Amino acid sequence: MKLKNYTVRRCKKDEYDKLIAFLHDYWSANHVFCRNKKIFEFQHGTAESGEYDFVIAVHNESGEIHAVLGYITTTRYNRNDTEVPEAVYGALWKARDDVKDKEAGKLGLAVLQYLLKAYPNSDYITLGLSKDSQSIYQALHFEFGAMNHYYVANPAINEFFIAESPEIDGEEDNGEYVIREVKEVPAGMENRYHPDKNAVYIENRYLKHPFYHYSLLGVCKKEEPLCLWVTREIEVEGHRCIRIVDMIGDLEKIENIKGQVIAYLKERDAEYIDCYNYGIDKRVFLKAGFKEVGKATIIPNYFEPFEKKNVDIHYAAYAKKPIVVFKGDGDQDRPNLIGI
Repeated sequence: MKLKNYTVRRCKKDEYDKLIAFLHDYWSANHVFCRNKKIFEFQHGTAESGEYDFVIAVHNESGEIHAVLGYITTTRYNRNDTEVPEAVYGALWKARDDVKDKEAGKLGLAVLQYLLKAYPNSDYITLGLSKDSQSIYQALHFEFGAMNHYYVANPAINEFFIAESPEIDGEEDNGEYVIREVKEVPAGMENRYHPDKNAVYIENRYLKHPFYHYSLLGVCKKEEPLCLWVTREIEVEGHRCIRIVDMIGDLEKIENIKGQVIAYLKERDAEYIDCYNYGIDKRVFLKAGFKEVGKATIIPNYFEPFEKKNVDIHYAAYAKKPIVVFKGDGDQDRPNLIGI
């Protein structure tokens, strides 16, 4: 897309203050990036470059930023693997709506087009879409929809505080399986999901996170490692839940492990464990012992601040082969309440 009045390019490091001012004035003054540079650098800083992983549209005459599109590449957390990221995750996307320039209405698409052209051999995936973004991606014929949401509730909880009216089943035990906390991706685990994630990615994305503490749960069958769940515990007024934010391995190899999951929930005194996913057949989660969140049940998504309501997470994707997406992809599992 050619624009006469604008230059579309990546944001330079010396434009940090200008970028943050744009987010403060035209997105949200309370956005975490406006309050904490460390989390911004973790998601969008590029150590070997003089640029941030943000595309900006700069008005040639005034020098002001009029549109932005942040992104996160898989190589950010796995630079030793490949120069070309398997996926680029779109993040914060905003064009000013107060600009009178005749080309202003094209800026949102211009920054997206720039990003897609910059990574022609990578899949493009984005999560947590606003209603306006949903309409745009649908019009562009991207793959589009809402992620599925699953959970297992702890039957030992007499009164739920975080969740509301979860379905509770018996605790049938499948003795062939073991769920245990591990320190790293188990040796010999093969990942069948795309975009691919390995031990280096898991360590850099989760175990080295500057603010959140993540745990790894290994699911094994007779000592054979089948699947790894990346989890994060959350507490609300003394009540606890566990979120599966990412997964590698092969969930399809697992039969019903509800008993083992419930045992872990009891050990952690947690109300439930939940997982957002797109790309794995619903029947696989149900076979493993999960329930799908229904209208009569509330399994919240917002915790910073806490809101006791169900939330659909919409995705859009332009991919060359089937993708598997979790909440930890992109910027959906990101701190919101940290200060400076």
